[in-house]
Amino acid sequence: MSIAALKKLTLIGETSEKRAILEQFQSFGLAHIITLVEEKLELSPDVADGVREALNYLNSAPNKRRIQLPPETISLTEVTERVLKNKIAREDTVDQIDLIRSRRRQLMQWGDFEFPPLETLDQHRIWLYLVPLSKEPLLQEIDLPWKVINRDHKNIYLVVVAIDEPNAEQVPFRRAHVGPNSLTKLAELKEEALVQLENLNAEREALTRWILTLRLSLNEAINHHELTSAEQRVLDLGDFFVLQSWVPEDSIETLEAWAVDLPVAYQLTSPTPEELPPTLLKNSDTLGGGEEAVSFFQLPGYRSWDPSKLIFFSFSLFFSMIMADAGYALLLGGILMTVWPKLTRTSVTSIRIRNMWLALVASAFVYGVMVGSYFGITPPDGHILSVFHIIDMNDFSSMMKLSIGAGVLHLVIANAMVAWVQRNSWVALASIGWVMTIAGAFVLWLGYMQVDEFDLRSAFSLKVIVMGIVLILLFSGVRKLSTGKDLFLQLFDGVSALYGLSKAFGDVLSYMRLFALGLSSASLAVTFNSLAIEARDSVSAGGFILFALIILLGHGLNFVLGIMSGVIHGLRLNLLEFYNWGVKGEGYPFKAFKKRGESKWNNS
Repeated sequence: MSIAALKKLTLIGETSEKRAILEQFQSFGLAHIITLVEEKLELSPDVADGVREALNYLNSAPNKRRIQLPPETISLTEVTERVLKNKIAREDTVDQIDLIRSRRRQLMQWGDFEFPPLETLDQHRIWLYLVPLSKEPLLQEIDLPWKVINRDHKNIYLVVVAIDEPNAEQVPFRRAHVGPNSLTKLAELKEEALVQLENLNAEREALTRWILTLRLSLNEAINHHELTSAEQRVLDLGDFFVLQSWVPEDSIETLEAWAVDLPVAYQLTSPTPEELPPTLLKNSDTLGGGEEAVSFFQLPGYRSWDPSKLIFFSFSLFFSMIMADAGYALLLGGILMTVWPKLTRTSVTSIRIRNMWLALVASAFVYGVMVGSYFGITPPDGHILSVFHIIDMNDFSSMMKLSIGAGVLHLVIANAMVAWVQRNSWVALASIGWVMTIAGAFVLWLGYMQVDEFDLRSAFSLKVIVMGIVLILLFSGVRKLSTGKDLFLQLFDGVSALYGLSKAFGDVLSYMRLFALGLSSASLAVTFNSLAIEARDSVSAGGFILFALIILLGHGLNFVLGIMSGVIHGLRLNLLEFYNWGVKGEGYPFKAFKKRGESKWNNS
């Protein structure tokens, strides 16, 4: 749970060797380049974007061939063009099939017919109209030849014969556009399109053998772009060039080994207080799911702290409190097991999401056992599972204390970590003041709830709150107190900071949603069970079918709502309420200048 410490690397080399040195530096792959001049180059979409589109298209193919390298007689451009041509043709064919199916649905009520030649009807044409049932009396006002050929619960299907299209006064109904083809002809066209689609799918599957080639080509295009971009980001001083970058401290030995044989001189320095290095989070894949959430929402600044692991565990806890059912947790775990192999072999991000998912399942199951809910069924007294039933969801007072306590603990940890980060500054005392105020107010409230007559003046927690407010008032500002005006402004900053008391109160109460959503999920599960039993007992024939439908649909809906609520509100409490108190300042990501996708192809 740390932000990697960085060193500033200043590297000097001869301009004549700049390209070769940068290529070696790209192979080093552990540095974030600092732009010393304005960057001018943009990635050309002509090659890279076309290859990326072709690669994504082949990667999404359901069936793939054995990976091969194309012979020298086939160029990469030719492979890319063949893939993109197949993609466009397949999309057109799928659109054609959808259009034919839509036309067939429209024609089903009209019947299988073909429009006769104009000579047959003496230059007259057939016009088709949809007439709402409510407007059937208007048919008698049509002077042109007409006939009703079908009707359903909504429309009357009207045929009118006229040389030109009738106007709204002659036929006041909406015209139906069904196209020139009959049902028989559409069936033939559909069969031809399906055969064409089958051929295109087969060609797509055959082209998947060049996935590796396209991937290497894409990586080569990106590497070339980044190398050229890096050349323009270094400072050119005539005979010499200067490159600056940020390097993790734990990579210094690798850097020294890399530079030993190169004609370069370099210097490593620590970042100055005025500099803002990028943020490089260091978390294991086991608990890295929190890092993915942090990176998606807002990276902490370099001099802040990494909340990834805390968010990993607190998100799991909040999700379990909202789900509040061991049966649903087992069902979610079953879904995880079905996708486990796919999440394991795709990427580091998917592995971290898999581990986060596993933590959610485990915590939700444990909490569901503690509240004694298994698809809304509570084990009776004396049952082996009743031993673990230690939390009563219907005890509103205790559940409210538990939810608010979780919020208080969350915000206390957030402010404590801010105080630790700012431990070399007086400002840290303001964060300690917030810890004392929030924790003291919670203890004061608990004391008030436990007795009938509460002596506020003698409560120690009140003194803690007052001391915390004093610390907030005195140390929230960061001014140098050299004059009386500075002291006044410092106090003004403290008074402004005290407006955060209402925010703290509201944020703590936000954690009440853990109790409310958990109770609603449990109540819905019990309600669906009761409805299913009543339907089964009240209907003699088919009662079991109603029972099964209510159970499946009701619990399915509650399961989906529980997941959505757990994810949305669990992340909200972490990334809004907690983040606003615990993470000060926003950072930018560490982007290593490295070669992408080194080939693992073995020609042997």
